[in-house]
Amino acid sequence: MNLVLVIDIQERLTPVMSDAEELVANSLKFLQIAKELGLRVIATEQYTKGLGETLKSLDSFIDEKFQKMKFSAYSAIKDELKGAQNIYIIGIEAHICVYQTALDLIKNGYNVTLIDECISSRDPKNKALAYANLKDVKVKPLEMVAFELLQTAHHPSFKTISKLIK
Repeated sequence: MNLVLVIDIQERLTPVMSDAEELVANSLKFLQIAKELGLRVIATEQYTKGLGETLKSLDSFIDEKFQKMKFSAYSAIKDELKGAQNIYIIGIEAHICVYQTALDLIKNGYNVTLIDECISSRDPKNKALAYANLKDVKVKPLEMVAFELLQTAHHPSFKTISKLIK
């Protein structure tokens, strides 16, 4: 089973990312694709009192949200992962919560893919360093993942997803 994990794309944290507008636009696009394909989408929120809630524009695509204080989301979501094999991550920040969550997921036997256009940090260098330090984690562009999930042009969602990507 495939699952999408949205990490901390929150009201007060997102605007300070290096590419905030692109991050949000691409995250919305990927979540639309996920919903079109019937994937379960869960989200985490780090310290909502200080960082706010998940962006309202993403809410309709999220099946369930989980609060956390640890940087790794794993302990907050591990019970929701039963049956999941492949975890697709979008979120912030690459070098903190995304990084630590990806490491914990790998340690626990999951296949982890980061959707590159949907991952960010305040400083782009930190995103690059996070990627360099993540062994056994795939980093792929949104379009590549979309077509991997479709597998064929005969898929009933092919036309819809193709339009979203262009």
